[in-house]
Amino acid sequence: SGVRANTSAVGARRQVSATSPARQLAVAMAASFVVVFGCLLLAFCYLRFALGVEFGGRDGLAVVALAACALMSVGLGAVFGALPKIPLPGKVGLATGVTCLCALFAGLYGEPAMQLADQMAKTAPWAGYINPAVQAANAFYDLTYYDALEPFFATLAALFIMAAVFFLMAALLMRRQNHERL
Repeated sequence: SGVRANTSAVGARRQVSATSPARQLAVAMAASFVVVFGCLLLAFCYLRFALGVEFGGRDGLAVVALAACALMSVGLGAVFGALPKIPLPGKVGLATGVTCLCALFAGLYGEPAMQLADQMAKTAPWAGYINPAVQAANAFYDLTYYDALEPFFATLAALFIMAAVFFLMAALLMRRQNHERL
């Protein structure tokens, strides 16, 4: 959000710089990915080693899933950050609301939410395919509950496709725009 001309003086200078908005977005996403992946890796290490949560000897694949989830989430965050004409607090609220709604329909809020997610999977299975929280959860379910790796790789493909779509959307939103001069 800080590279948008309408968010700050620094953003205005960045918007008119020689560096393209897509390149600025790519650098910001790369840095964000490193931070998000590091935080997820730290949480994974805590789950795995302090709490003893097993991943069926597939710890390396779990780290790959973390990387895919981090990339997808950074892409989604970039879309929210690139939205024009919305102040930063509005973007944060929108991102929080969408994340919570996705988590609700993924069944991540206890038994009633799990029942809702099961009902959604039965009546509208397509909704799970486009829900980032469902795909992130499925990456770890696939590792834990399936012997074969095909479901896991299908989920990884969905996460990478989502990340690519989100990055493309953010890049399109970041195109140079005319702003009223002060």
